[in-house]
This record gives sequence, structure tokens and C-alpha cells, in this order.
Amino acid sequence: MTDFSERLSNGTLSHMRQASVFLLALVAIVPGARAVEVGVASAVNSDAFGTPPGGLRGTKVLGDNVIYNERIETSGSGLVQVLLADGSTFTVGASSDLVIDEFVYDPNGGSGKLVASFGKGVARFVGGKLSKKRGGVTVKTPVGTIGIRGGIANIDLSSNPPVLSFLFGKDLTFTGKDGKTTRIHRSGYSMEIGSNGRTSVRRTTQSDLGNVQTAMTSRNQNGGIPTPPTSSQIEQSGLPRVNSRLGVVTTTPPRKPSPVEASKLSDPETDIIQTQVLQQQQTTEEIEVEEDDGETTVGETDEARVLRAGTGFFVSQSSTSVRDPGTQGIVGGPNGFDEVVVFTQDPDTAANTYRIWSGVADGETIYVFDPDDTVNEYYTQTVTAEGDIAENYSAGFIPDAPVLSGEIVQNARGQRITGEGFGFFLQFQAVEAGLEPEFNYGGTDYFYGLYGDATDFDAFDGSDTEKLRTYELHGDALTAFQLAYLDEADALVPAFSSALFLNPAVAAELGADFLSQVENSGLKILETSSQTLDGASYLTASMYVSDGTSTQKSFVSLSLGEITGSDGSLTLNGERRGGHRTDTGVSAGLYAGTVASLEGASGGGFFGSNADYLVLSPGGLEDGNTFTDGYVEVPSGTTVTDQMSGTMHVAELASEVDVSTLDRVDTTMTGYAAGVLESSVNYASPSIGPVLFNSTSTDGFSIAFDASNGTLYASLTVEDVNETDREINKYEISFGDPSGSGQSVYIDTDTYAAIETTGGAGTLLTTNDGEVVAPTSGTTPDSYIVPSTLVEGADDTLFASTDKCACEFLEWGYWGTKIEADDTKLAQGERFDTFHMGTWVAGEVTDSIDLPSSGDADYTGHAVGNVINNGAQYLASGKFTMSVNFGDRAAFATISDFDGRTMTSIPTEQTVASGNLFVGGLSGPAGLNGTLNASLVAGPNSNHEGVIGNFNAQHGSWSANGIVAGELD
Repeated sequence: MTDFSERLSNGTLSHMRQASVFLLALVAIVPGARAVEVGVASAVNSDAFGTPPGGLRGTKVLGDNVIYNERIETSGSGLVQVLLADGSTFTVGASSDLVIDEFVYDPNGGSGKLVASFGKGVARFVGGKLSKKRGGVTVKTPVGTIGIRGGIANIDLSSNPPVLSFLFGKDLTFTGKDGKTTRIHRSGYSMEIGSNGRTSVRRTTQSDLGNVQTAMTSRNQNGGIPTPPTSSQIEQSGLPRVNSRLGVVTTTPPRKPSPVEASKLSDPETDIIQTQVLQQQQTTEEIEVEEDDGETTVGETDEARVLRAGTGFFVSQSSTSVRDPGTQGIVGGPNGFDEVVVFTQDPDTAANTYRIWSGVADGETIYVFDPDDTVNEYYTQTVTAEGDIAENYSAGFIPDAPVLSGEIVQNARGQRITGEGFGFFLQFQAVEAGLEPEFNYGGTDYFYGLYGDATDFDAFDGSDTEKLRTYELHGDALTAFQLAYLDEADALVPAFSSALFLNPAVAAELGADFLSQVENSGLKILETSSQTLDGASYLTASMYVSDGTSTQKSFVSLSLGEITGSDGSLTLNGERRGGHRTDTGVSAGLYAGTVASLEGASGGGFFGSNADYLVLSPGGLEDGNTFTDGYVEVPSGTTVTDQMSGTMHVAELASEVDVSTLDRVDTTMTGYAAGVLESSVNYASPSIGPVLFNSTSTDGFSIAFDASNGTLYASLTVEDVNETDREINKYEISFGDPSGSGQSVYIDTDTYAAIETTGGAGTLLTTNDGEVVAPTSGTTPDSYIVPSTLVEGADDTLFASTDKCACEFLEWGYWGTKIEADDTKLAQGERFDTFHMGTWVAGEVTDSIDLPSSGDADYTGHAVGNVINNGAQYLASGKFTMSVNFGDRAAFATISDFDGRTMTSIPTEQTVASGNLFVGGLSGPAGLNGTLNASLVAGPNSNHEGVIGNFNAQHGSWSANGIVAGELD
């Protein structure tokens, strides 16, 4: 590991290669002094200027002193770097200005304060000693005040909106003019500052970095020559002959080897070990080890919760036993190992970059190399009979085993994620040790370990306002190893993925390429108190849909719930929902199960002083609970126990935003829904297969948002439009709760979700005879509803050839459910039904009487929905247009390039009790037919600014349904 200064020199000054950089000792100064130096211009070009207080504006040159309250400005091609006495630097890009308002620094104690004003342009700040303490560095800007602790940040005021990017360090805070504060804790995230002062936090993009880098690159520089030579002059100079007219030669640098930690161990079975640590390059073959002097020193001890799979796992939900739980990610619980293990630190490594701990779990010795720093890396260990231990580690790939002389008795391989007051590891014990050890990524051959300082919520580092906390979520480590692959350099690369709560067996079917495209929303925790997380709600989701062809795969998962507890110890508890389709020719799997934060050795589900870390896992592992996948028709080769699984996901605090800055309002919208039913009844011989279900009026879907409580309630009604199902005519499905009871989370207009209402209330089936059937007693439907905006970019591939409607005044997305029904009203007495990724759309539907009575309007948007193609099922998208003649109350609509088909309709307005409804038949080539329902909705500029609706179409063995959304051209 490199220290802070090494990281700076290696990673933050490369953009200054065109400028000379040197270090000068500076004089500490106090505010209010006249003509006192606060720093020097350590990099500069001729288009940088300084204006001292009361003085004249002049050109800055290299080595110029920077005076207290001097305004530093750059032109459109200017660049200057200001170096301060504590080691802090401001690199100011083109068209910028900077003033050091206050600088007090005690080099002996490292205390002091830095206050600067940055008025416009682009700058990068690299923190020195003053930035290591909270409040040590403050930068005032026209949009608000920035605080930087222990790190590096980009400030881009030239962007619209302004962007602050956190590159490295402890945290970056922004306080707007309204006094509200946003904090980023995790590097790789940025804030956008809206015109209304509201901040939004997102991942840093290449555009964010590129804009700043471009602004800080010196332009119009000629290397000191007044006039650069022309191409002709170079040709005549003879230089090409000197260079032998060689072409450009490029070489690929070799992979940077990873460091090795090497140690000398006494008997591996003893509780106290003697080690010496030596850092080397991975390519080093021989490692020098200091001899043990025979003295025994007692090291510190710490406790970790360690879990291991057994040879079986009794599942309480189904009274069955999983035969190979470890391969499915199911650890601990019945027949597994789940205990608190005491680890002892080797005292000789206490001051080293990596401290070595050892403990015995389930009869096996585990060695933990703890960096006492924030890392996410993969490692491989080697242990010899002589007591030597070494480890190779890397953040990008799984390293080979270290080479040690002597008899190798143990190898281990795994992943660790650590931070302040937190550590988590997945470690595989080799089934055969040696120079080329063999590993089994499943069974009983691995351990999970969790250690750290549980958050004390009685002394919680709270704030004055409720926050939205966003955590970065890591993919499941077991799946990453199970699907690891060799790259072109013959390095073993883990299968990186942001998929959440995904059965490892299903992950293998989806494949590493698909999983690499999955994104997640991060973990969002919505506080209801500024002093504790007790009572807060949470939401997280992941999703991806591949292209809309017959080879499509689709996946969506989410979890939401609450944070509760007592006696200063809190845990997260919620539900797992969603579904997948691994092949268009097989049934979708719909999700159930509970999610919880994994408790540490001393209890508590959060770690660090500010609840900085937690681990999401199946809830109630110790009681025999797992995640479950349900199929109407179980895919060939999939057993009942293959449908049970578990995953682990580490969450790291990335940012905090004031709840009061979130964009959300109390509103109710209505609209349409569509989906494809898979039912055990219809799949029985003779098979009918999947069936289209659509809503038929504007009250077929409704969604109500409660901003004050951060909740929502939604309901939909879909009908068998072609009367294909053997006995069910209608489904009514409800999501969330009007009162809010942990069944929904409403964060902002882009970020919300809901699952079934408490106990499944509001979910009913109606038979063709009008009989109402409720879900089976003792079961609840496993339902979900999400907006298309919940996971950014998740369906972009689906829309690769179609532009999504921006339609910011509309809402649309996806829904699904899994329902068990057991009733004498049913012909077969029972049925099992699922909908996977149905679609919905909603808006503020305008009453017909309020629509214009004359004129025309043209709308453009998209269509998206489900396709049944000769039994195969997949999602597709297309372009949607509609022209309305208000005088005639008629329209012409087109859905084009939807799964290679174009459909048209001439809908006319129907009389309805409220709202407006246009209905027309759909037609297309070779006898394609169907129905289009549409309604005009209000937007910010008119009461007919958009259009929403749904459709269904049939053409031989091809059929489809979905929703449409558009806005005025």
C-alpha cells in the first residue's frame, strides 16, 4: 500500500507535464495581514494574472509569491498552480479566478485553517495537512460553500449545472445558500448543483473528468520558442533523416505486478504466531524471512463472525433440504457453521501496512491480512510447513499463488473489502495445496468473515437535518469467483457485476457478459430522524434487459424495507422481489425471500461511527431462510433446491443529501398497464401458453405519491383481452400501502418502488363466471412495481434503435407478481400465476370537457412491451406517434419498428365518466390486428401536453402488448 503522499505524486499531477513544478518552503500567515505571502505560483503560463489588494493587475510568473487576498485570474488559455505551506495546492484552469481569504498553519501541530474563494471556472484542489481535519479547508463559490477533508476534488463552475467531483479522500461537503448540506463519502462520485440550489449525487462520468482536464491543459504553448517550425521547415532540417524516417512505435506495458506480504509463522495450530512482514513484487521468487528469536509476545485479539456452508441446509419455508448449499451461496444456518471466532494479531505486524491475524474456524486456520485502510482487492495466500506465509493481492484480477520454498501445506484465495472500523472477506481454502493450488468455488470450501466496530447509535454522528444516505453496493463475491475467466494476458479476472440478490446458478445461466451490463441503484436509506437511523426506510434495485431479439435475457431485482432495533443496535430488514428470464423459450423466475443486514460478532448491522458500512444478506439464515425463485414451468435440469440461494453484498456510504432538497410532490396519476400471464393451468396439457392481459380504461392503473411520508400506493387491473385464459378474466393487484408500512419507498420523482400491500390486500383474481378468488391463505403475492428511471441505463439496450420519450411530466415503468391461488371456485382447485416485467404508464389525465375544441396536436414518443413469438417471450420497443384533431375528436397513431412490425390505428374519443379515452383498432401487414387505448395528459405548459396508452396486437403465432408514451412535438 502507498501512503497519502505517494498516491498524490503517482496519480494527481500527471496533467501538469507541460508545466514546471517545484516546491518552496512557505511562511505561515494570518488573515488580515497586508502583503503577506500565502503561497507561490508553482506552475504557470503567460496567461495568468494576479491583482493584489489595492494594487495593479499583473502577469504571474513561475515562482511568484501569492499575496493574502490577491485575486488570481486566468484567461481562456491560462493555467496556474498555487502551492501553500501545508502542502495544499489549487490548480486553476482557463477562465477562472481564485482568492486565498484566510490561511493559518502551525507546522508543528498541523493545525490551522484554509479559506478560499473561487469565483468562476475550473479548479482542482489537492489537500495538504490542513485538509486532514474536518473544517480545515473551505472553498466559497457563487453557488455555495465546499468543504474538503483529506482529499482531492475537482470544482467545475463552468459546467451547466456546476459539478463537484470527489476524487480521493475522506469526504466532500457542499452547503448551499439555503443552509442545506450534501456530503460525498466515496471517491468516484459527483454533485450537480441545480439552479434552485438543490444538489443531486451521481457517479462521476468521463465527461466530468474530461471537462476539468481540458480546462487545465495549457494551450497555445510553444515550448519557449517564439515561432514554432512549419512542416516544410522540419522536412528541410534533416531531422527525419536523423530519425531514420521510422514510423510510430507503440508498446504495451507489462501488467504491474502486485505486492507480496511475506511472513514467518510458528506452528499454524497455535493461538499466538510470530511473523515478520516483507513487501516485495509479485515476480520475486525468493523471500527473505527473519528467524524467530524464540520470544513469545502476546498480540491483540478481535472477534469476527465467520460463516461456512454445511453439507446440507434445511429450508424452513419449504421443509426441504438443499443438497449443496455452499454452491448456491447459502451459509451458516442449520447444519452449517456460524460462530464468533477470536482472531489474534501477530504483534510484529501491528505497525506494518498489512497486519496479520489468525483464527481457527470449523477446525481450519484462517489467516487475515488486514490493511487497516479502505481497500477492495483479491488475494491468494501460500503457507509452508516451515511457517512461512505470503500473499499476492490485486484490485483488478485474482493473482497467482506466491512462490515459497519448502513444503506448501495451505493455500487460500479470496476477496476483502475493508474500511475504517469494518472488514469483510470471502476466503476459499484450497482443496489441493501447492505451487498451482486447486480451488472449489462452492460446497464447504469457503468462509465468509465479518468484523469491525458496530455503530453506536446512542452516540451517533447525527446532523441537524434528515438525510438521504446513498451507499455503493458491491456484487456478490461468490458469483465473481464462480464465473471468473482468463483474459488475454492469461490473468484470472473475477466476473464483475452489480447484480443484487441473484441466485448463483441463475447467474451462471445469464453469463458473465450479461452480468457485466447489470447496473444497480445503490442502497438508498431515507432518514426520518437526524439523530438515528431507527425508523428509516431503504430501497435498492438492479436491472438489465439485453436487446429485443429472440435471444434476449432480462433481470430485475429489488429490496425495500425498514431499519429497526433497540438499545443502540439497529439492523436493516426487508423483502426481496423481482425476476429473471434466462432464455426466451423458458418460464420466468419470480423472486421471494427476505433481506437483512448481516450482524457482526457483537450484534448490530451497521459499522463505523457514521454507519459507514453494512453487509446485505438473506434474512434469517440462522433460522433456515433463503432467497427463493418460483417458476410456472421449472426449466429443464433445475431442481427444487436449485431455486434456493443466498448472496452477500457489501455497502459503503457514498453520500448524504438533505431530504428537504429532494424533488418530490404529493400527486396522484392514472393510466394503463399491460403484461403477459404465465399460469400452471394454461401450461398444462393441452398447453395454451402465455396469455396477454391489458387494462382497458384510464382507471386501469393508478399511482399516488405521499411526499411527506416518503411512500406510495399503486393499483392496476388487467383483463384477458382475447379471452384466452381457461378460467381467469381479470387480475387486480395492489402495491404499497396508503398509510405507508414498509411496503413502499418514495425518494424522488425518479427513485421509488413498491411491493405488494401488507398481507397481499387488494390482490384478487376474477373468474370468467364473475367469482372472486383471493391468494391462498397463509401466502402473499410477491409483487413489485418500479419506474424506468430507478436503475439508470438498465433498459438502454432495449431502446438502442428507439428514442425514449423524455416526458418528464409522465411516469412509466415495469411490474411483476407471483400469485398462488387455492380455491374451490377454480376448476383444478389451485393455480400458480406469474407476470414478469409487465409495463405501466401514468399521468394527469385531462377531462374531455377541458380539452381544446379545435386545432391539431402532434405527439412523438415510444412504445414498449412484451412479445410472444411462437412461444418465445421477450421485451421489445418501437417509435410511437399520434396526431389529434380536436374538432373531430379523432386521431391517427402509428407504432413503428416494434419487433420489426409497424402498426397503425385511427382511434376516436369515447364517452367516459372522467378523463378522456381514445380507442381504435390496430392494423398491420398480412392481417395483423389489435387495439389501441390512449388518453391525453397535462404537462407544465398545457392540459394536453402528452399522451399515454396501451396496445395489444396479434398476427398468427405472434402477439404483443405494452404501453405508449409521447409528448407534443
